[in-house]
Formats: sequence, C-alpha cells, structure tokens
Amino acid sequence: MEGTLAEVISDKLIQRVKERFPDSRAKFGAPPKPAVVFPAIHPDVGNIEIYDDGSELTLVAGHFTHGHFSDYDSKSEDAAEQRIVDDVIEFLGRLFDDQVVLWGSQKSGGGWYSRKGAHDTNPIVERMKEGKQLYVWSGPLSRGGATPETA
Repeated sequence: MEGTLAEVISDKLIQRVKERFPDSRAKFGAPPKPAVVFPAIHPDVGNIEIYDDGSELTLVAGHFTHGHFSDYDSKSEDAAEQRIVDDVIEFLGRLFDDQVVLWGSQKSGGGWYSRKGAHDTNPIVERMKEGKQLYVWSGPLSRGGATPETA
C-alpha cells in the first residue's frame, strides 16, 4: 500500500477500531481533522479524539488531557506503525472498560492513570489533582474512586 506514513497509520488505526469496537459509533476523518472520534457517553467526560501526526498518534482524552503514542525503537516503519496502533487499541479497551481514571481539565492540566495498581504519586501531580473530580469513560467516580456515580 502506497502513501505517506500518516496515511498508513490512519488506515491501520481505522481498520483496527472498526474490528475491535464495531458498536462504538466512532466517526472517521482525515488530517488535519481527527482520524477517529468516539462520541462521549457522559457529557462531563467529552469525546475521545485521535489525531494522526505523521510519526505518532495523539489521543485527546475528553475535557482532561492528551497523550502521545509513538515508537522510535522498532526496526522497521511497518513494525513501528503496528506497535503504535496496538498501543492505542489496548489503551482504548482499558478506557472503555472504565479502567483508566481521568482528572484535570484542558484549561489547567490533567492526566490519566490505571485504576489497577499504583497511580502517579508524584507530589506535583498529587497537588494538581487535589480538589478535582475524577472520571472514567462512563462518568464521574464516587468520592472513594471505586465505582462510577449513578445519576
């Protein structure tokens, strides 16, 4: 398949999203628009948007933060593309299963961490999270962080 690296990563990502999340209501586009948009299931969380930046994918996590998925260690371009797509699909699976906690806002910084195991205990990050509501894909977490709140 011919094309630029950006086209190849987008094509592979879109194909894998359609296979792995067929009922997600995902919308697809081409740069400079997001390659994939997952509409929010909770308005406080926001949409998940994935942008193709050529040599990496950038995932915008709703109203909270963004992350870069890249691979500079693989021996070939194809292997790097495959690893990037695999990492994004694995992350999305955990996110949609409410196993990723989101915090912060795009206005004041934020982040995410896994509900399983230790989360970021960096003192600066802990101070940034103080007083902020925590969320998973399905909505806000209860104060204890164990389960999503019910409306």
